[in-house]
Amino acid sequence: MSGPEPATARRVGWLDLSCGASGDMLLGALVDAGVPLAVPAAAIDTLGLPIRLEARQVRRSGLAATKVDVIAPDGGHTRTWADIRALLAAAPLADATRDLATATFAALAAAEARVHGIDPAEVHFHEVGALDAIADIVGVSAGFAHLALTGLVATPIALGGGRARTAHGVLPIPGPAVLELLRAAGAPAHGGPVPVELCTPTGAALVVTVASGFGDLPAVRVTAVGCGAGTRDLPGRPNLVRLVVGEALDTGTAALPPAPRPHHQLGHDHAGHDHAGHSHTAVEPHQDEPRRDPAAVDANVLAAGQPIEVADGVAVTAELVLEANVDDLDPRVWPSVLAALLAAGAADAWLTPILMKKGRPAHTLRALVAPGSLPAVRATIFRHTSTLGLREIPVRKHALARSMRAVEVAGHPVRVKVSPGPDWAFDQPAGPVPVAQPEWEDVALVAEKLGWPAREVLAAACALAYAGRWSDVPAVAGGADDHQHGTEPAGQGTFGEGTDPGRTP
Repeated sequence: MSGPEPATARRVGWLDLSCGASGDMLLGALVDAGVPLAVPAAAIDTLGLPIRLEARQVRRSGLAATKVDVIAPDGGHTRTWADIRALLAAAPLADATRDLATATFAALAAAEARVHGIDPAEVHFHEVGALDAIADIVGVSAGFAHLALTGLVATPIALGGGRARTAHGVLPIPGPAVLELLRAAGAPAHGGPVPVELCTPTGAALVVTVASGFGDLPAVRVTAVGCGAGTRDLPGRPNLVRLVVGEALDTGTAALPPAPRPHHQLGHDHAGHDHAGHSHTAVEPHQDEPRRDPAAVDANVLAAGQPIEVADGVAVTAELVLEANVDDLDPRVWPSVLAALLAAGAADAWLTPILMKKGRPAHTLRALVAPGSLPAVRATIFRHTSTLGLREIPVRKHALARSMRAVEVAGHPVRVKVSPGPDWAFDQPAGPVPVAQPEWEDVALVAEKLGWPAREVLAAACALAYAGRWSDVPAVAGGADDHQHGTEPAGQGTFGEGTDPGRTP
């Protein structure tokens, strides 16, 4: 055998998508390549949803492959993009898994919103599709986090052709959402090679989010190969996604673009687990090495989303600010623009009044974006505003560790974002003073239900939080009682054109 990998080896991956892509095919490829099924299953379990995974060995056109099935109950409940985002934020997922999953859902929401002509916040999906998509996206994100690749190249995606019956009627293949995802990301694709649907919206969203580049297999020393099977067995053509993992060779280094992940290497998990002899707490400097000065990190590293450091309880990460000066937009539109940017995955969005040339009043629109959410947020700015251009500025983000808890105000749950503060706070004589900030949308909803002034609900939630009187009642965005009915409001879009958005038919 070749023995352990050298410390300088770059672990990279290549996806063969010559027969399309779907969530279950990608899950199967990861498991077949050596990711234990328990890894995606454990990540999905943290969400507290009735979902389980089953893996089995199958053959597709004579080739052995792994088929991963998502087992979830039927139901009529709906989940909006805001619900999914809150679910991911509150779950005890590893940062790498949460970042990839959130960026994937953001891209999917932006694409569905554009093709249906609605705001991303209005995009929702029915219970069956929602649970399948959640399982696929969170499971695949956890799988790539486990592999901790420094780059992932994918072939152009085969999309298939023909027609498919969907919730919106008979639509041409490739579906509108798939094409919009590819357009927004600038990803290459081609029709055929068979007249059936080969790429689902969930599969396309995952590929454009996790791939750092597109092309042929780079120069690597192959260490693992995984084949993930789709549902159909296509005559004369293996319905598979192939994942090749290996060590990048020096001759192929230039062909591998940096992975555009905001807080880690591609899918890099900071949970401290050790896979195949590699330590994956790369953001922590070695005890014998001097800590890097963030000021010394150049713009290329920032733009690539590489980790910088974690120091004194503050994580320094590379993100971008998108900005544009706009002087011809009706100011009544701006609130919906900011909401759309947040729904598309922006970490923050804001406006600044300015005075432009010739004395024209205007606004500068800015959005703070992790590199993985860049395509979706950029597309949202162009769609919702009249600007003809925008600027992308690399920045350093300093973030305290935080988690989401809940308190009960007069029997109603209110989510509270909690942070212990930076490490230096623990050295103060009075001890650590946590940061606790109730979620305003929950405060406003509870105030409306109780008939209280919002400031009183806010004060009560803060007092409960600082006193440590936490509630075990789960709270979701918009309150716990908002989504009990499975009716579909008119004009809303659903994730995925098919009856099963993450699956190859």
